[in-house]
Amino acid sequence: MTIRKLTKLALLTALSCVLRLAFGSLPNIKPITALFFVIMLTFGLVDGLFVSSLTMLVTGFLMGFSPIIIGQILSYAVILTIGFGLFKGVRNLIYRTIIIFCLTMLYGFVISIFSARLFGASFLPFWLSGLTFDLAHAVSTALFFPVLVTIFKNKQVYIKR
Repeated sequence: MTIRKLTKLALLTALSCVLRLAFGSLPNIKPITALFFVIMLTFGLVDGLFVSSLTMLVTGFLMGFSPIIIGQILSYAVILTIGFGLFKGVRNLIYRTIIIFCLTMLYGFVISIFSARLFGASFLPFWLSGLTFDLAHAVSTALFFPVLVTIFKNKQVYIKR
C-alpha cells in the first residue's frame, strides 16, 4: 500500500469519524452510510470496506465500545458488497439513490439480528420496534448521497494536487 493511498484512507476515515460524531445527537441521521457508498463507488469496494470498518472501530472507542461494533462492521460489509454488485449495471443517480435507500433498510435488518442476539431479545419485535430509526437512517442516507456524489465527482482534481 502506497503512502498516498494510506493517506487517502486515513483522511476519509477521519472525515467519517468527524461526521459521525457531529451528527451524534440525531438518532440514525448521519451522512456516513452515504459517504461509505460514495467511497465504494469512487475508490472501490475494498477501500469502502476499509474506511467503514475503521470508522466503526475508531468511533467505538470515542462513543463507547461494545460487541455491537462487530455487527456494524459486518452489516456495512454486507450492504457495501451487495451495492457494489448492483451498481455495476446502474449509472442513473436516482436509481442508485433508491437502491441505497433499500440497502440502508437492509442494514437496519442485519444490525437488528446482531443487536437482538446481543441483548437477548426476540428478533421480530426488536426489529419492528426499530423500524422508525431504520427509516430515518435510510431517508437521511438517500438525501446525503446525491450531495456527496456531487462533491466527490471530480475526485481526480483533489487527489492530484
